[in-house]
Amino acid sequence: MIVRRNRLIIRVSLLLVLLAGMFGGWYASHNWTPDLEAFEGRVLSEDVDWIDLAAGIGEEAVQLFLGLTSGN
Repeated sequence: MIVRRNRLIIRVSLLLVLLAGMFGGWYASHNWTPDLEAFEGRVLSEDVDWIDLAAGIGEEAVQLFLGLTSGN
């Protein structure tokens, strides 16, 4: 048997999620700007060790997330 939920509650919930996402995007764009000089530029050439490159990018991603969540 199909139980029909109240569509008003579903629509209000979706609207709240969308509004929260828009507010979060606005807040981040006005209060957080990345320091572009902190990112190391990588030059790709033919003699690149791809394993080291992937490990370096992964390490930088972990450092970025640690910096974002540190609360400082």
